[in-house]
Amino acid sequence: MDHIPAPGMLIAMPTLVDPNFFRSIILLVSHSDEGSFGLIVNHPTDITVASVCAEADIPWTGRHDAVAFSGGPVERERGWVLHHGDHSFEGTQRVIPGLGLSASQDALTAYAHDPDGRFRLLLGYAGWGPGQLDEELRAGAWLLTPPVTELIFDLAPGKAWREALSAVGLDAAQLTDGGTLLN
Repeated sequence: MDHIPAPGMLIAMPTLVDPNFFRSIILLVSHSDEGSFGLIVNHPTDITVASVCAEADIPWTGRHDAVAFSGGPVERERGWVLHHGDHSFEGTQRVIPGLGLSASQDALTAYAHDPDGRFRLLLGYAGWGPGQLDEELRAGAWLLTPPVTELIFDLAPGKAWREALSAVGLDAAQLTDGGTLLN
């Protein structure tokens, strides 16, 4: 296994055209000899947070147009709450200082009651088997960078991919997807 630091961020390169990962930014939560686990943080869905809360009998007090995000193509019925700050809920994993991840209904209940906090509801996850992510990195499908919470919470999802590339000195307009410049 190559040394892949986790947590980290994976930025999809233009040659990665799989619709599940096209122009994705993935928070890589864990990486080991057994495989890797991450969450796409910039792909909104059409599913409202209110509807997810209603299914779980949790009263939602936030904006009715707030949407959940696709965390990845695996187990899309499973939800994760990625949250900024030092909140700790049952089973919260501290990804980096100031960024927690919870699959607990307690986390969703807390943010449903006080939705002004910085959080993102993600449905599903991205997973790789042993050595699979290492191969994809060697093939140039992903760019690995340190995690940046601003890319998750502070940018419009449609702008985050270009900003992530820009943050490491790449101009998306100068990259190609196999011969065609990306504009």
